[in-house]
Amino acid sequence: MTPEVGSLRAFGEDAWRRVVEAAGANVLSTLRNEHCDAYLLSESSLFVYDDWFVMITCGQTTLVDAFEEVLRLVPREAIAFLVYERKNEHYPEHQPTTFYEDSRRLQSMVPGRAVRFGDEHGHYIQMFHTTRRFQPETSDPTLEVLMHSIDRSVAERFIGRNAADGVHMAATLGIDSILPGFVTSEHVFKPAGYSLNALKGLEYYTIHVTPEDVGSYVSFETNYDVRGRLSELVGAIVELFQPRAFDVLTFLPGEDAELSVNGYSLGDHVVDALGGYRVSYFQYFVPPTGPRKPCELAL
Repeated sequence: MTPEVGSLRAFGEDAWRRVVEAAGANVLSTLRNEHCDAYLLSESSLFVYDDWFVMITCGQTTLVDAFEEVLRLVPREAIAFLVYERKNEHYPEHQPTTFYEDSRRLQSMVPGRAVRFGDEHGHYIQMFHTTRRFQPETSDPTLEVLMHSIDRSVAERFIGRNAADGVHMAATLGIDSILPGFVTSEHVFKPAGYSLNALKGLEYYTIHVTPEDVGSYVSFETNYDVRGRLSELVGAIVELFQPRAFDVLTFLPGEDAELSVNGYSLGDHVVDALGGYRVSYFQYFVPPTGPRKPCELAL
């Protein structure tokens, strides 16, 4: 946001709960420090800083409705930079809107363009972003790791858990040892699923696990400065969940990302410049060792 807006956190929790509810989600818990208010949601996460925020949702939520609610708090000319992402969905027919419909709505509110990272017949990320001139801080990176078809033995650890188990899941799985020193807030969903928010100073990370047999999926996102240890960090995250395939998206001010992950082959690599960031998309998969049986589909 531009400076004249003041602090986004000063709008208060009630205002941000309205933003969350506009998307069709609700707040499960909050975690705060001197820099950030982190909301763990029924459908992922919201992190609010003084001059920017990131909202991640899943399921059938409608992020564009949430953005319209944000515009009740701040004037549209105060939007310094906006990025709206949607990955390819497992069940697009169940979604209330398409990416194109959402992008056209956003373009009616703020000028922007739409791009796709990845092949339209495989995994990909679609993105709408504003075209207003924007120069990010040099210390403003973002990393996203999107993991598909996680190992079955790992997925089972997130099924049938009691709520009390969520207090210790990060430690039990070794998640908190990858980025130590963070304060965490966790939630176990019934009958399956898991979410985590974590804060340390200006840094956050979040993990969301959907462990179902068909379409198992894990997302990880952080603004931790990955430069110089991107391959190490991504490798550690992937080792925890052992997906058959995963996508990596990085936003780095002024430089391209370099990445290699042991045990996986690179399937696609797309790079673009967006609003002062160099955005890099990587798609990795486990190379086949021979023929596999088909997957039976639930009808």
